[in-house]
Amino acid sequence: MSTVVSTRLPDLTHERLQRFARCLGKTPSETTALLVEESLRQQDFPYIEFRQTPLGRHAHLKNSTLAVWEVVRIAQGYALDPEKTAQHFQRPLPWVKSALLYADAYPEEINIAITDAGAVNETTLTRLLPQLEVQGQS
Repeated sequence: MSTVVSTRLPDLTHERLQRFARCLGKTPSETTALLVEESLRQQDFPYIEFRQTPLGRHAHLKNSTLAVWEVVRIAQGYALDPEKTAQHFQRPLPWVKSALLYADAYPEEINIAITDAGAVNETTLTRLLPQLEVQGQS
């Protein structure tokens, strides 16, 4: 189910919303719903923020280049032990716990991201990042 919510936006905000929606390939209404959901998740998980990447929009750990799915993928190698994972990243325990708690709350999102990342290879990376130079090639 969903509920329709109407809101007034200043003209400049509406223009920015339309541009951002075009970048995402979504309608302004879909983009508004996405941004509200992400904002509420950021309130629930203070170490989390959302970023657009060549692979799509993902939850990331603040003050880091790492997406939550990347932290979870490494944590899986440590049987999801937060202390060992924190040692691996040389980060505070709450930083890792936040990623794991987020993954517990949104497991489908994280599992899809891990699966999608596993499908990325040299060819797909080169398409996404044409400036990429593979070692051993010029």
